Amino acid sequence: MKKILIANWKMNLDVEKTLQLARDYKKELKALSGIELIVAPSLPLLIPVEGIFAKTKIGLAGQNVAAFSTGSYTGEVSAAMLKQIGCKYSLVGHSERRQHVAEIDEMIHKKIVQCYAGGLIPVLCVGELLKDKENGQRDSVIINQLHQALAKVPDLPEKEIIIAYEPAWALGTGVSVEKEDLLHVERIIKRAISSLFSESFYNEKVRLLYGGSVNSKNVSNYWGIEKMSGFLVATASLDAEEFSKIALSMK
Repeated sequence: MKKILIANWKMNLDVEKTLQLARDYKKELKALSGIELIVAPSLPLLIPVEGIFAKTKIGLAGQNVAAFSTGSYTGEVSAAMLKQIGCKYSLVGHSERRQHVAEIDEMIHKKIVQCYAGGLIPVLCVGELLKDKENGQRDSVIINQLHQALAKVPDLPEKEIIIAYEPAWALGTGVSVEKEDLLHVERIIKRAISSLFSESFYNEKVRLLYGGSVNSKNVSNYWGIEKMSGFLVATASLDAEEFSKIALSMK
């Protein structure tokens, strides 16, 4: 499967800084090939950023998507709308949304369904809190998140999905997951997906990413994991040169 690198800019930048970062990306990444490069800017800036990335190979993702297709849902944006303005993907179930806006598993499941209905590929984020890790509940938390999000998604074995493992305790902390732990989590995810659907679906349709304090200095630690397709990068993605170094290390 093709390698993929996703930049999640979150809500870190104002309008001008976002547009300047997009211009910097265009300059730094213009010669890069062989890797799928995706940027998730803040919602109001998707269209101007898409304009800057025109005639480049840099794609777009939504940071969030509605659990509904259309209707009286103030503040929501549908998968179809994101698709119409140039997005190919949307993040779903990011730990910050689970934590800060109480996004529950039922809502995440609905968002997965809506992504497919609207023509997007979901990037499902799973991972444990620090207390889960300390209490030895990491595996059960991840398995439950996968089952709650993906069970009963119509025709999922015929579709593509990205699973991003991003433990909340590693986000923006400078503390990253050890390779041995990531290998273990990959086995847990494989077992959960295979039990829900099939091992062939996992092997052929699922791309696995890691997110959590990834930077150009530690990214090489994670290669050698057969199923690893790339990374979901936040803090390091706010510097175009640093993001480019991560991308180059993946070639």
